[in-house]
Amino acid sequence: MRTVSYFFGGSVADFQVPDDLFEQFSRHMPYERRYSETEIQKAQKVLEAYMKRGAAGDASPNEILAACYVWNYLNTNPDPEHHIEGPIMIVDLKGDGEYIEYASPDDVDMVPDTAE
Repeated sequence: MRTVSYFFGGSVADFQVPDDLFEQFSRHMPYERRYSETEIQKAQKVLEAYMKRGAAGDASPNEILAACYVWNYLNTNPDPEHHIEGPIMIVDLKGDGEYIEYASPDDVDMVPDTAE
């Protein structure tokens, strides 16, 4: 199981990509589309739309496929600037879609620092 989590202005949703779906995706995704900036932006917009609806209910097959694309793009990207290993977190702190960051959950501190 592969996981893409989306932090959207205070709400969080986890998208679980089953192994069999990922294997099918890997076999059928043309290489020229695997690392397309346009395609990852489209996938992010699909997941953002889910978050804007309130992240209620199960994710649709289209949303799971979008999460699959995001996971594949970042976990298999040969460019070190675009490579993240393991689970993926999409972070939109304001929930306005203006600034999107991709990170490993291990690299994201979601607890405010209260030390003085």
